[in-house]
Order: sequence, then C-alpha cells, then structure tokens
Amino acid sequence: MLGRAHPTIRRLRALRRDPRQREAEGVFLAEGTHLAEEALRAGAPVELALVSLGLDRTVEGRHLRARLASSGTHVEETSDDVLDSLQDARSPQPVLLLVRRATVGLANVLDEGRPGAPLLVVAHGVQDPGNLGGILRTADAAGATGFVATGHGADLFHPRTIRATMGSIYRIPCATADVEAVLAALPHRGVIAVATEADRGVPFDLHDFRVPTALLFGNEGGGLGEEIAERCQASVRIPMRPGVESLSVGAAAAVLLFEAARQRRRPET
Repeated sequence: MLGRAHPTIRRLRALRRDPRQREAEGVFLAEGTHLAEEALRAGAPVELALVSLGLDRTVEGRHLRARLASSGTHVEETSDDVLDSLQDARSPQPVLLLVRRATVGLANVLDEGRPGAPLLVVAHGVQDPGNLGGILRTADAAGATGFVATGHGADLFHPRTIRATMGSIYRIPCATADVEAVLAALPHRGVIAVATEADRGVPFDLHDFRVPTALLFGNEGGGLGEEIAERCQASVRIPMRPGVESLSVGAAAAVLLFEAARQRRRPET
C-alpha cells in the first residue's frame, strides 16, 4: 500500500497542481469510477490506476478493479485518506487514473477528426475548467468532429476539466493551440470560421451549419472579442427576450451545436 511519502504519490500530487508537468509528461488525471469505466470502454492508454480500500466495498467496485487489472493497467493501492488528498471533488472517489494523452495537434484535429463535414469547436479563453469540460462534452454529444482550446483560459487537461467531460475527453479529438494558428489553418481546409456573439450576426437558426464549420466561443466575461470576431467569415447570435443580455457559454454552445446537428440530419437540398 502506497503511503503519502511514496514517489508515486508525490508524482501524482505534483501532476495535479502543475499543468507544466502534465504537459511535459503528456498525461492527465481522471478521477472516479465513471471516468474509469469510460476509459476501459474507449481503450484509453491508462498508465496507472490508484485505488483505495473503498473500491472493494461494493461488487461493482471489485469488478472494476478486476477489469482494470485484466486490461493490463498497473494497479496500486493506497488508503482512503491519501487518495482523497489527491482530489478536489466534493465527494472524493475511490479510484484515480493516470492517463497518457493521445498525441494530437491542431493538424490532427483538423485533418483526422471524426468522419463527415468538419464541425470544429474552438473554445477561446474559457476560464472555468468545469465550463471548458462541459463544452467539450456537449461537442461530443452533438457530433462535433474536433475540439480546440485556445487563449489564456482553463487548462484542457486540468482534473476538473477532465471530470466535467464525463469521458468525452477519451472520444473526441482535442488539442490546445494558438488562436492565430487556428484562424490561419481553416481557410486552407475550406472550413468557415463562425463567431458566436451576443448582439451581432444572423440568428443562429438562419445560418447554414451543414458546410464545413468552426464555431468559436469566447470566455465567460468578455466573450470572443471584436478583433477575433472580425476575422471570422460569419457571425451568429441567439435571439433572446428584451432584458436578457446573454446565455452562459455552456448554454450557448449547447444551443448552437445541437442546431448544427439538427441541420446535418437533414438531406441536402
């Protein structure tokens, strides 16, 4: 059983708090049984599963532990207290995974994403890890072909971001990139950059999302910003009742992405 001073525990603690170390090692932490189940389902490259005695208290937990071990994952045991200290969830979980990131850059997301006309989601400067992870989850659910985080926002591989994806991090091609690089790359691939704005652009349901599209979402406070919006080929807005200024970025992403999904289910006319 690994104690607090064990090198593995010290490494996990450092990875939890330091995005530079996560980047250097090419890994992220995934907390909880749901993310462990999703990792097994997706065949994610799990380097280590750290489990506590609490996992063995249920039949489901014992089954999960056995499946992790049989998948070839290295499983180590620690106490409930030590495992709790490596998480910031309100309800600490009995399993913590160390997962290797897929080697995916901007070009991979643009050129090797899911089949079909590109529907790329660009989250620019989103500050809250929960919001960022929630948008990625929505993008996955709506059938987006790729996801890119840009700007000085939350870390795409922060443990809270990973938790908020609910497993979508394993399924949708995603990367971090400079927004300038994204905007420069899109025209060469025939992808239209579409700015999401609160008070400008056409109503979202009048825009044609069936063409290759990159939807750009801005941060919670300032939105996308005029400079970036003006470099996009189109802008869309969500009409609202007077007195309501805007939706949250997560709600806006859900509205727009599922409109895109709805349109893409229609046959071409």
